[in-house]
Amino acid sequence: MFAAIRVRSFIVLAALIVTAFTIRPTPVQASPSSDIFTTFYDCALNEVGWKWRGCASQGQDWGQLSGHFKEIEASSCEGGGSSDTWFVWNGTGWSSLPGQPSPDC
Repeated sequence: MFAAIRVRSFIVLAALIVTAFTIRPTPVQASPSSDIFTTFYDCALNEVGWKWRGCASQGQDWGQLSGHFKEIEASSCEGGGSSDTWFVWNGTGWSSLPGQPSPDC
C-alpha cells in the first residue's frame, strides 16, 4: 500500500516537473513610450523607405529599411514633447547629426 502511494506521488511529482519546464508563457513586449516614425533616405535625400511604430504596439513598414541617412521622429504617447533626430551611415553604424543634412552625392 505504501509502495503504491509512493509510486503515485513520484508520478505526480514527475508530471509537475515536466510541465514546469515545457510550458512557457508567451513573451510580452512593452508598448513603446513614443510614437516613432523612422524615414530612410539615399545620399541625395530621396526617401527610400520608412518604419512606423505606434504607442499601441502597432506598426507598419514601407520600402527599403536602410539608406545613407535616416530621420527618427518621436512623439510622446503621453502628449508631451517630440523630437526629430538625423543620422548618417558611416559604414559600420549610424552617427548622429546636429540637424537636417545636405545631399552627400
